[in-house]
Formats: sequence, C-alpha cells, structure tokens
Amino acid sequence: MGANAMAAKVIEAIRGLERDRFRAMVEGNGQQLDALLSENVIYVHTNGKRESKQQFIDAITHGRRRYRQIEIQSQDVLPVGRETCVVTGRALIEMEANNGALLFPIAYTAIQAQEDGKWRLIAWQATRCAIE
Repeated sequence: MGANAMAAKVIEAIRGLERDRFRAMVEGNGQQLDALLSENVIYVHTNGKRESKQQFIDAITHGRRRYRQIEIQSQDVLPVGRETCVVTGRALIEMEANNGALLFPIAYTAIQAQEDGKWRLIAWQATRCAIE
C-alpha cells in the first residue's frame, strides 16, 4: 500500500473515532469514552476548564454534563508521522441546561495518538465561536 493510501486509511479511521466519541458523549456511554480516551488525556472545555479523563467521563455519566447533539460542520485530519494525528474542526454543540437547550458553535483541536496499537484522544481544546 502506498503512502497516500495509508494516509487516507488513517484519516478515515480518525474521522470514525471522532464520530464515535461524539456519539458516546451524547449517549452518556462511559465505557466507550474510556476506550477512546488516553489515561493522560488533557481535556479543555470552551470555558477554559481543564479536566482529567475520569472527571470528564464522570460529568457525562452522572448527568452533570448532558450533550443532546454534536454535529460536525467541518473537520481536517493531519497525520503527523505514523502515530499522531492533529484534528481541527468546527462543530455545533447542543447541551441540556437547567432552563432548556443551549446551542453554540465551537472550533476545536484534537490530538489522536497511537497507544499500544490503538488510536486514543490525548488532547482536546475547544473555543466557542460567534454565531455567523
């Protein structure tokens, strides 16, 4: 398999993992999130709050953070070497708030890296965008 075909395969796999993670966040699937996130993940929310893997998963599985929908609007995957990919994109997030739904667009950077032969999220940082 040529280098371009390998890269295309990796990019498609990473896109699938990003979709899986967003789905697990909406479904509150802690087991799936546990498998997709590195033990050492650094997760920084749009408000600047930084969470460990366990804090992030607990907030979702215990209902303190409820995602209704995460819609990817654009996404670029850049393989860096053989074991790392930088993902940049925009998404529309719908969350459940005490007084109804909260809908806001974000721009994000995610870093996926190979750990023991599996791709895992090692870093996430998102910024809330103005609604255009």
